[in-house]
Amino acid sequence: MQEITLHPRSCECCGGSNLEPVWSSQSLVRRVTNVWRFPVYVVVCRACGFCFTSPGPKREDLARYYAEGLAGYKEIGLPYSIDARLSVLERYRVTDGVFVEIGGDQPGEFHRRCAPFFGTLLVVEVSDDTQAELRSVHDLAENSADVLVHYDVLEHVVEVKDFLTECHRALKPGGVMICEVPDIRLYPRNLLLLECEHVNHFSAVTLTAIARQVGLNLVEFGHICSRPYGLLSVFRKEDVCVATGFDAQCEFNDALACVRGGVEQIRRNEAQIQAVRQQITLLGGSQKKITLWAVTELLRRLLDSYKLPDTAIVVDSDPRRANHLGQEGIMVLQPRGCIDHIAHSELLVICAPRYKSEILEWAAHETGKTFSGASLAVIGVGPSGETLT
Repeated sequence: MQEITLHPRSCECCGGSNLEPVWSSQSLVRRVTNVWRFPVYVVVCRACGFCFTSPGPKREDLARYYAEGLAGYKEIGLPYSIDARLSVLERYRVTDGVFVEIGGDQPGEFHRRCAPFFGTLLVVEVSDDTQAELRSVHDLAENSADVLVHYDVLEHVVEVKDFLTECHRALKPGGVMICEVPDIRLYPRNLLLLECEHVNHFSAVTLTAIARQVGLNLVEFGHICSRPYGLLSVFRKEDVCVATGFDAQCEFNDALACVRGGVEQIRRNEAQIQAVRQQITLLGGSQKKITLWAVTELLRRLLDSYKLPDTAIVVDSDPRRANHLGQEGIMVLQPRGCIDHIAHSELLVICAPRYKSEILEWAAHETGKTFSGASLAVIGVGPSGETLT
């Protein structure tokens, strides 16, 4: 067991240390070689309203943690829209320019499709599971990038201003940084507070305020993003930054309300998990087959202090997750090796709601069985069927 070490953390937006504790939790996360204990303490700065974790993880621990990560598994659908990303990139294309993606994983379809927009494509990726030549934003040459992007990265960065300063350094004069982060305004409608790795919770106001402090001016903003919970911001490196004020008290009150709304969604999700446990127990007692699909934080919460009946199996499309539930004494199986069990399951529990459609299509095609109604439970959806994570 590896521990994420915490240390005091001041506000990255205003430098203040007058912080309002809002919520805390703890997760156990399986990486390639270790299980990590990841404590989380969410606070809101009383001076400016920026929401983040404090105490927060030490940079060194996070570097080791992320180095143990797995690259995205390309045999299943992507959890984001390539078309949404390209629609923005097309407006900032530089056909002979340099494009850099930070946190770009293994180059795939997205990089192939945006290649005509630029002359050179570079990827910065910290995971040891990738072949990236650049491991840190610090590895980028000064004034080298025409367009620099990072999608759902900045919420993972403890030292936000240092990271953005390095992005500014790497951009050419007039260069553009495109950024997507989860939007705290949407937390009452999702389960993003369960993402233990998220050490920052941005609004458009706080993200823009921090970026301006390092020399990046906001030029475009929107909510049409590659992920449904995102906030799109486009910044330009300019000689003069335009400083604008904001109502800090309003931002503080709003951040508190958003986090509390997110906590309420988590409570509802726990009630949903409890109901699914009861359904699994009832079916297991009657020797009925059950299939749980996807090793996620939602599955781990379902398994917390709960033992699956012998008639239940766990499957995941990614073969690298075979031993990810070893501490629970559960072998994670490949769906293709369990077709008969899935076909005869009285209940399919999907723990990756973003992949619901793909999983159901696979099950129908490969097993001939359609799961719906009482035979289907999808953890992490709202009362109207909307995906919460």
